[in-house]
Amino acid sequence: MIILGIHNHIVMPSWKNMELISGKPGLAKSIVLPTCGCSYDACYMCSYKSDCPPRTPNDIVEIFCSDIEEGIDKLKIFTSGSFFDEKELTKEQQMEIISRASESGVKEITVESRPEFIKAELIDTLVSSMANGTTLEVAIGLESANNDVLRYCVNKGFTYEKFMDKANLLHSKDVLVKTYLLLKPPFITEYEAILDVTQSAIKTEGISDTISINPVSIHKGSLVERLWMRKEYRPPFLWSLVECLNNLRDLDPYVMSHPVGIGKERGIHNCGECEREIMKKVEEYNMGSREFIDYDCECKKEWEEELKKIF
Repeated sequence: MIILGIHNHIVMPSWKNMELISGKPGLAKSIVLPTCGCSYDACYMCSYKSDCPPRTPNDIVEIFCSDIEEGIDKLKIFTSGSFFDEKELTKEQQMEIISRASESGVKEITVESRPEFIKAELIDTLVSSMANGTTLEVAIGLESANNDVLRYCVNKGFTYEKFMDKANLLHSKDVLVKTYLLLKPPFITEYEAILDVTQSAIKTEGISDTISINPVSIHKGSLVERLWMRKEYRPPFLWSLVECLNNLRDLDPYVMSHPVGIGKERGIHNCGECEREIMKKVEEYNMGSREFIDYDCECKKEWEEELKKIF
């Protein structure tokens, strides 16, 4: 459930959920800091930047601290961009936020960043500012391990090799790597989307501590929205996410997915009748069951027909 924290008229979304933390169920809290957002701002499926303030508030640390609470095992700090980007947060703000978060008693802290902002000296500084016993996790939106998909379907602005370089750097600093993979970017079919996520997860198995599969949802103002409005794009079927999870049950990293917009026209959906029951099984998978997700519905036939469409 989303809670809107308000500090000096700044709205800061936050929510809690249960997930695996160091292999055990724990309570995670996500906080979206009101920074000025992603300075790259060119991915085809994203428009988060449009919802961000024109500049990061000077009292961003105080805004963040106002939403810290006890009893949280993992704190996930989002910025609608890159935590390490100094256009969003100064080095001093980054260090203070990480330090304050670790002092709250959490076991893990997650931040997000594009590879170009991940630098050895900065990681050393941030890790040294954390309280003993707190682990840092850096999530990177790789989206795909296929450079053609990254360039032509996502417009990501970096390569798989650049991701690997920075992921190896993070591991050398004892920092966990969370890899985001995008399910069904534009310009590929449903079948190709499943294949791309599956192959990308296998390719990054050795470097990822966690793999999060993120199905595309339709953001206002994005290229994907324009394609969708022209009926040239459909968000993925929920069946496709199930297929990916089933394909990756034996992978070594923790594989999970917390889709947004489930069952809605702009989000991952099937027929509108089966999503709730399927998502119960996905949540069980997220909590470590790794069991094959088996479910049936009449709409599965439509998805199977969609899989036959290959360019």
